[in-house]
Amino acid sequence: MRRFAGMGVAAVLAILVLVPAASAQTLTLERPADQVKASTQRQAALAQLFLIYSADELSDGVYVGSEFCLACHPSKAGWRDTKHATFVRRPLVEYSLVPRRGVIADFDHNGVDDFRQGLNFNNISSAFDAYKPNAPILSVEGGKYYVTVGQLKCPVTFTQAGQATDNAQRYVVKIPVADTTTGLSDSNYFAPLQYVPGAGWQPNSPQNWWDGSTPRWGPGVTAGMLDAHTGNYTKTCVGCHSTGIRRVGTNPTGEVSFDGFVAVLFEQNDPRYFDYDGDGFFDLMNVGCESCHGAGSAHILGGGDPSMIVNPEKLPVLAQVDICGRCHTQPHSVPNGTWAWPYDDATQTDWTPRLAKQGVPLMDFFTDASTRWPDGKHGKVTRPYHDFIESPKPTFRFGGVSCTDCHSPHRESQEHMIRTRVVEDGVTINTAVDDNTLCLSCHATHGPFAAITPEQVADIDATENRLHVGDVVSAHSHHPYGPERGVGISRCVECHMPTTAGHGTLTSPSHTFEPIAPAKTLMYQAEGGMPNSCAVRCHGFLVNTFDLGLDPNPNNSVWNESFDRNLARELQKYYGPGGVWWDTNND
Repeated sequence: MRRFAGMGVAAVLAILVLVPAASAQTLTLERPADQVKASTQRQAALAQLFLIYSADELSDGVYVGSEFCLACHPSKAGWRDTKHATFVRRPLVEYSLVPRRGVIADFDHNGVDDFRQGLNFNNISSAFDAYKPNAPILSVEGGKYYVTVGQLKCPVTFTQAGQATDNAQRYVVKIPVADTTTGLSDSNYFAPLQYVPGAGWQPNSPQNWWDGSTPRWGPGVTAGMLDAHTGNYTKTCVGCHSTGIRRVGTNPTGEVSFDGFVAVLFEQNDPRYFDYDGDGFFDLMNVGCESCHGAGSAHILGGGDPSMIVNPEKLPVLAQVDICGRCHTQPHSVPNGTWAWPYDDATQTDWTPRLAKQGVPLMDFFTDASTRWPDGKHGKVTRPYHDFIESPKPTFRFGGVSCTDCHSPHRESQEHMIRTRVVEDGVTINTAVDDNTLCLSCHATHGPFAAITPEQVADIDATENRLHVGDVVSAHSHHPYGPERGVGISRCVECHMPTTAGHGTLTSPSHTFEPIAPAKTLMYQAEGGMPNSCAVRCHGFLVNTFDLGLDPNPNNSVWNESFDRNLARELQKYYGPGGVWWDTNND
């Protein structure tokens, strides 16, 4: 057992005892007795840290968990309800069917989640009929959730996503194996099914679980054999959905393994914390405070010394963007591509906010695994970082723009963590995407919007301001002004941030902020074409402006069909070489 570093513990306790007790707990603690209890809990948590880590490790920097951070920074407690904080969760019966807390699957809408109901896909007609008599069986036993395939009953370690009714929930399991001391795989694997609100149960990479209708895995399977399972969460995902990496590597069975930092301050029934690596301790899962600010133990031991923590706002813009980009990127680790997050395989070094502060660029730690449209600029299968660094925003000559100029990392008052408030030239502006106030909060007073003042954006609901802003924006867009309408006429993001994965396919909007010209659709026909901002949604399948009809094949990722070409030619008359609205010859 390690000895306590007396002065370090005393320093930490002196800080934490002074913090309001409610900030260290998920539940509000108001009574004096609760405050004493919370203080005692924090002291016990600190003592446990010194049992797990050496004094040198803690002084150098160990990830301690967001509840320690919130004890001194209670104003950031809105983080707890963000998708960052709730993306992966331990399934608990008490949170059954509770959005952002528990399992949301209820295919027959009877108010009982499908695991608790014991749904057996062998007994119903479903998307799993091809796998009968070895279709999945769901169950809950002793409060533990299971997915059974053939003769293997796989405990569900955690669920992914499904925070509400807008995205699918996936289930990640450990697989019973014959060659580990626990009898379970070290890695966690995607189960062969996902629940999609509004659509029900769907297969999820069934080739990882069945050959035809025969299960690929059965009694006697070894962990080493599971290398053929391409849905290994430990290899592909955990680096971004945990707070800090203690160790990743390959264990003696040949299976990849991950050790997380231990959680010591949390509520026992908080589903955001669970034992990912199977070592008997709960781990710091999800995107926590330290994912962006760096390991917090030295900051605490230093009495809150700001030099011992990373404040992204004080970093150069590109370093700020790198911190977000570590997870919002499509990477292979370097040099061997072992992991699907930025990481140096050769030196076993994770890229962290501390390295951002030291000026080490994120790009040193990954190779780009995204796919792009033929212009090489816009992402086809990607995440926002790749597009954003191709945009002029981070290096804008009047002041670089970072991710947090539009997104709020500490709360999710709006979808996608869009900022709800911006202060511009001393004016407080309530912001949203669908009424253009987010974009205009920065773009007012210059460029095409020089005639708009921050005060007018702040009071956009006033009739006079609405009419004036509408006139100015319409002069720029050459469209009527109705951003709040379903089509989003003259809504900034419809032209500057189109979804470019395919006709009608919703993915991350383009973060290059470039209105993609119809000329690009025509220019790259031999390569399959590419989308343009005008056609990707509105003129492609919402509005039949040119008597061409609507796109007869809207769900594909190619743009070289006759409809695409004909529409692009019409659109180019307005936006293109010699265009009557935007003449690209003048660019």
